[in-house]
Amino acid sequence: MPPSTTVKLPAQLVRQLHSFRRRLRTVKMLEAVCLAGIAVILSYVLLYLSDRLWETPSAVGWILFFTAMAGLAVFIPWWSFRWVWQRRTEPQLARLISRTDAALGDRLLGVIELDSEKYGRQYSSEKLKEAAMEQVAREVSARDLTVNIPRPSHKKLFVLLAILALCTAGVCLVSPEAAGNALERWLQPFDPPERYTFTQLDPTPDSLVIPLGESYLYELKLADATKSRPQTAEYFFRNRVRQQAPLTDGAYKIHIPPMQQADRLEFFAGDVVRRLKIIPKARPSLLGATATVAYPAYMARPDGQEAMRAGVISAPEGSTLTLKVTASQNLASAADAQGKPLRVEGSSVVIPDIRLEKDPREIELTWTDSDGLATSQPVRIRLEPIEDKQPSIYLRGGENDRYVLEDTSIELEVEAADDFGLREMGVEWQGEKSFYDDEEENAAAPDPAKAGKPVPGLRGEKVLADGHPTQASLKGTYLFQARALKLSPQRVVVRGFTQDYKPGGKRVYSEPMIIFVLSKSEHAQMIRNELERITSELEGMIRRMDAMTDEAKRLKGMEGSELKKAESQERLHALADEEQTNRRELSDLLNRSEDLFKEASRNPQIDPSGMKEFMKGISMLKPIPNGPMKKAQKQFRDSASENRSEQESRKDLDDGESSHSDATQALKDAMNQLSKSAQDMEASTFVARLKQAAAKEDSIANALAGQINIIVGMTMDELDPSTKREMETIATLQNASTQDIGWILEDLSYYKSRTGERIYSDLYNQMNAFSLREKLDLVHGNILNAITARSIDESRLYASTLRHWAKLIDDYKKSRGGGGGGSGGGDQASISDAEFEFMLKIIRMIQQEQDIRMRTRAAEQEHRKTLTPPVP
Repeated sequence: MPPSTTVKLPAQLVRQLHSFRRRLRTVKMLEAVCLAGIAVILSYVLLYLSDRLWETPSAVGWILFFTAMAGLAVFIPWWSFRWVWQRRTEPQLARLISRTDAALGDRLLGVIELDSEKYGRQYSSEKLKEAAMEQVAREVSARDLTVNIPRPSHKKLFVLLAILALCTAGVCLVSPEAAGNALERWLQPFDPPERYTFTQLDPTPDSLVIPLGESYLYELKLADATKSRPQTAEYFFRNRVRQQAPLTDGAYKIHIPPMQQADRLEFFAGDVVRRLKIIPKARPSLLGATATVAYPAYMARPDGQEAMRAGVISAPEGSTLTLKVTASQNLASAADAQGKPLRVEGSSVVIPDIRLEKDPREIELTWTDSDGLATSQPVRIRLEPIEDKQPSIYLRGGENDRYVLEDTSIELEVEAADDFGLREMGVEWQGEKSFYDDEEENAAAPDPAKAGKPVPGLRGEKVLADGHPTQASLKGTYLFQARALKLSPQRVVVRGFTQDYKPGGKRVYSEPMIIFVLSKSEHAQMIRNELERITSELEGMIRRMDAMTDEAKRLKGMEGSELKKAESQERLHALADEEQTNRRELSDLLNRSEDLFKEASRNPQIDPSGMKEFMKGISMLKPIPNGPMKKAQKQFRDSASENRSEQESRKDLDDGESSHSDATQALKDAMNQLSKSAQDMEASTFVARLKQAAAKEDSIANALAGQINIIVGMTMDELDPSTKREMETIATLQNASTQDIGWILEDLSYYKSRTGERIYSDLYNQMNAFSLREKLDLVHGNILNAITARSIDESRLYASTLRHWAKLIDDYKKSRGGGGGGSGGGDQASISDAEFEFMLKIIRMIQQEQDIRMRTRAAEQEHRKTLTPPVP
């Protein structure tokens, strides 16, 4: 702070300086206030004008706001500091005056310095000081110091401020909404409200999601409060031509072209500007659907899941479905075909409690995703009811028709399947009406206590596996053995069965398998018949091979180069091909023969001598296909080769004809051996067949004896229905026995003609003279007429006669030492009869052991089932 004066200035001069200072402060403070006001009003006006032209950026708003704040926070304090604080003392005022009037300012400054302590000490005379001060005071008193205020512009600034204020007031009166909005935006640059425009549109989002790759029509509607309604608006996309949109029905329609990438839309209508980010996006599409299925109660199944396949969900009839349809993106809403809202969970639509009846139904729904995109067309899901169909079952065990001995075991495979669970699986068998009898190889007559009784065909079943509502397939094996099931030789129908859980559902059966359970004599007859078929086929093959021999000889007789001609070469190739065919057929016959021998070895009733001849015939057949026949085939083929000379071809043809002849002769020898075996088997079967016929007649007699006390003295019409049915059954069996006797006579007629042995001719003549078939027919008629006592006597008489004839053949065979022919082997080495019989016993023991193993395995499987807990 400058030092104060020691001698006071003249009062008039001091008053003038103070008056100057007051005026200076007033003028400069007015200027500061006006400048601040102008800055504030101008900032507001600029914002108002900017808002009329465009959407004022926030940075501009901040600049304008800080400009106004600078006017208030800078102009007044700085002006006050400059013109008040720095102009408060007399020296400061004198120096300010010197800027405009240097002489006056210097004199005032000099007087003020005389008055100060710092400079006044050099002047010792106080009077001189006072005189100088008075003189300057008189000069200054006549002058107006306020004219020395530097650049006074308060009036101009005030006028400018007033004009700006009036203009602003006018704007506020004309458009108070716009002015008020600008004021709010000016006062809140950090969070400005939306810009007011005279053209007002309904609210629009910052971004618009449109369908990917599709043109889109978007409307911007004028708001009801709009002051201006431009008839045309303009819009453009980035890097595209500006387009116009006319006002139609209070809205501007913008055609958005198909887009694959995001773009930006700028829209201008009057003073309003809208900018939207255009985002192309795929419509929400169907990804998949699953259904939680509550199955019908009878299925006893837990709820399951069924997925959609090819737009279809399948479920059993009567099920209740909870459908869950999944879209490709999150959904905002969904509705069915009637417009009823559906439950939405993220990107899925859940439709509960859909009852599936017999007829298919279609579920149709629409949805909208979180961005407002809807499906291009309704989503359709077809619900297809599945009928609970009958299960399927298969029975396998070889051929459909099987011929087996009653003590042979057959392993049958059973497999069942169902779509919705199996209750059980098993097999059943049904026999024909028959007798129980037990063939005894050396029995002269059946034991009356064990005599058969006519019974209806036995029926039985066995459940192999218990199912479960969720078990769709079952597999099992069943060991069929007639003797264990107490089935006498007869025709047995075996079927697999299964059942599902459908109410009212019945058992489903497989295709029947026919098993012919044969007695030992019937089995022996079957073996013999099959052996005769094999022999017959061998005979046909031999005839073909004889024809081939003739053809080879004709080719050998060709002269010169005729053998190398194309026609001859083709005939040679044909010979080689036919030889190959014969080899293949003979290999098949050999396999059949070996299988037949194995089957024949099961039957102890077949004469070992016939079996021995059979084995010899097989041994004779074995080397032929890969021996002379293969050699002949190669030689015929070599003879037809183009690379062979004529001489080499003729040699190959000669060798081939020789090999072929050897094969033919070997086949003839083997066929003769097999024919002899068949004759021996046939001779041995006559004894067994006659004994079996006698046993059946005894069984019929015993069966009639069991009914005689009930039917004595009654006619057939007077019988009880059950007794009458029993008598009809016995009559049917008697008729079958008569047919068997006829077949024995027919076979005996052929056999005696082939062999020429007197015993068979005598026996045939005795049977014809006895007229057994006609007498048995009479027995059949007596049974149907309830003439029981006579029928019993006659049946027993004819049974005794049949056993007598069997004994005649048996004694004749024993007298010939086991009959049926010689060794059949020529000079070939062979095993003795005793050794062969021992070998047959070993084979039968092995077969019995295999059968025991099969039954043991089946029993073990049954035991395991009892230990295995049921399927949960």
